[in-house]
Amino acid sequence: SRSGRSSSSSSTSSSSSSFNFSRGKESDWLKRRRRRSVDGGRGKGKGVTVNASALTSMVTIDPITITTQNWTHTVVRDVVATVLTISGSLLWVKLFDELARREILEAKLSRKLVHVTSGTFFAMTWCLFGDQWYSKAFATLVPSLQAFRLFAIGSGLIENKNAVRAVSRGGGKEELLYGPFYYTIVLMVTTLLFWRESPVGFLVVSLMCGGDGVADIVGRRLGKTGKKWPKPFDERKSFAGSAAMVIAGFLFTVSLTHLFGVMGFFPNNRVFGGPDDIGYYAVILLACLSCAVVEALPTSKVDDNISVAAVAALLGSLAFL
Repeated sequence: SRSGRSSSSSSTSSSSSSFNFSRGKESDWLKRRRRRSVDGGRGKGKGVTVNASALTSMVTIDPITITTQNWTHTVVRDVVATVLTISGSLLWVKLFDELARREILEAKLSRKLVHVTSGTFFAMTWCLFGDQWYSKAFATLVPSLQAFRLFAIGSGLIENKNAVRAVSRGGGKEELLYGPFYYTIVLMVTTLLFWRESPVGFLVVSLMCGGDGVADIVGRRLGKTGKKWPKPFDERKSFAGSAAMVIAGFLFTVSLTHLFGVMGFFPNNRVFGGPDDIGYYAVILLACLSCAVVEALPTSKVDDNISVAAVAALLGSLAFL
């Protein structure tokens, strides 16, 4: 029994020592494994840090670089918009000149259609230009070059019979120095002063171009036998033509203003012309009525292009600026 106990205890001690030995081995193995994991984690952590630093250096962009890129992008956009607008306006006038030359349209109607559509077409192209302070200067180049061209033709510096036929009433080149020249000057001033930041610019363009032009077209056809304006107004002007001016000017203004409002060009993304915007419609209607009265004055005193634009700019500025 003693031998049994001793053998048992020896076996116990041997198994215990064996267990302790294996625990020691396992502890050493776990320590080595843990150390490798920690070292590996540190290595990975360093790798991530390096990658993050590299990524940060790649993402970080110099503000000067951003400004330069934006400036270049806007300038290119403005140059392209200017070229497209000038090309389009010249082709537009050429189209009506060709229609008049082939007698598809009579000369007077062709000239008035150019009057109605050229300015409104130009105002619609304002959306093509950028949003920098110099963008409207690029846009102003379009009527400026046209004004120089009209002055050169009207003064005899260059000869262009097609242009004279397209925009003059009686076929004389000197006529280009008056109404058509004033037309381009008004577009220049309107672009510089009002641009697309408020409805004022669209009101001026709509009444000078759309309203005044439609008044002449309708007045020549419906106003011959209709009621005329009494003195001191121009007795050749008809109420039918004046009514057409009010309607056309109103529709052009509301359409252009709503279009640019939807595109987000007005401050605070305001959209004029909602169902409840009664005050806006009242102001536009009042401006159209006032310009129709001014347009009925004798043209020998003040050219329509100047008087109508001035009244529209004044009333629009009081209402919207």
